[in-house]
Amino acid sequence: MRMLLLLTLLPTAALAHAGDHSHVGLFHLLTEPDHLAMLAVAVVAVALAVWWHKGRQE
Repeated sequence: MRMLLLLTLLPTAALAHAGDHSHVGLFHLLTEPDHLAMLAVAVVAVALAVWWHKGRQE
C-alpha cells in the first residue's frame, strides 16, 4: 500500500507530452511511452488490489 501511495506522488504531468488527446486512437495510446507507463501503473494497481483482496478472504 505504501508503494501505491508513493506512486501517486510522482510528477505525472511531467511525464506526459503536450497536446490534445481527444481525437487520438488506441494505436497512439499503445505506442507512446508515457501512456504505456500510466497503463502499466494502472494494471499493477488493479493486480495488487485483487491479490490483496483474495488474501484477505482466506
